[in-house]
Amino acid sequence: MTEPRRKREWVALVGLVLIAATFSVLTPGLLLAVPFALLALALPPRRPAMMVAGVALLALILSTQGDGTLWYFERGWTLLLGSWFVVLVVVMPSSGFVSRALGTVAAPAATAGAFLAMNGGGFERLDGAVKERLRVAAGEAAASLSELFRSGQTGAAGDMSANMYKAAELQAYLFPALLALASVAALGAGWWLFRRFAAADREPLRPVREFRFSDHMVWVLVAGALLLLLPVDGLTQRAGSNLIAFMAALYALRGFAVLLVIGGAPGPLGMIIGAILFVFLYPLVMAATMIVGLTDTWLDIRAKRPIVPTPGS
Repeated sequence: MTEPRRKREWVALVGLVLIAATFSVLTPGLLLAVPFALLALALPPRRPAMMVAGVALLALILSTQGDGTLWYFERGWTLLLGSWFVVLVVVMPSSGFVSRALGTVAAPAATAGAFLAMNGGGFERLDGAVKERLRVAAGEAAASLSELFRSGQTGAAGDMSANMYKAAELQAYLFPALLALASVAALGAGWWLFRRFAAADREPLRPVREFRFSDHMVWVLVAGALLLLLPVDGLTQRAGSNLIAFMAALYALRGFAVLLVIGGAPGPLGMIIGAILFVFLYPLVMAATMIVGLTDTWLDIRAKRPIVPTPGS
């Protein structure tokens, strides 16, 4: 394996960790550590060092004292997530990572949803705890900005602080979708580490340009749109918004994969330009890549084009 390819694989791991840490309203360390620990303990090949690491991680996590709705939820979610992923790896041996990960996210979501529904007011308490955590985080960031700009430019600091609170409100509203996306990324990071160090797999995950998922998932997007269009408010509208947000991110990534096949992987300059465009034009970039990904559902664009080789592969 060439050196550039090794570097790209580690970049993929770092990217998955950053996505999980950025999108999740839960403690990132829990979301990343628990699935990996359960994989190391439950699946072959069982390496002594990996099993010791798995036991140590679970012991550290489970021995931590705390209380509150969010404290219990994040531990319950991560344990359900890791356990369901282990089950699907066993019962779906011929499936790829993406199919297993998406199925895994759906299973604990249904389990947690049923538990919260049976526990009167459970979702409301969880929602309130999430909002409070995000408000506190936004407040701390706003205070840091005020301190940074205390000698001047108070107007700019005020605008940025207001935007942070608005972003926190949006993140709270879409936290189920963001948690699902962060969970998929965390499973990817855990699977990468497990397969690389336990099974010595040199390619734990397929390259980004091969990313795809079942075409039938378009019906999840359709269901979200229908829920959003229903003349009712409350949880129905919110459920539709979260389904659309989750599927939009998946289709945007699928569209990005299609563009990589068509144009090839960008070099350093192309990556810098792409990052700048994404920062300043991210709504347009997300919309464009989502449309490409959605189109790929029916046209299978990559099947009709040869893959442009990536330098160093």
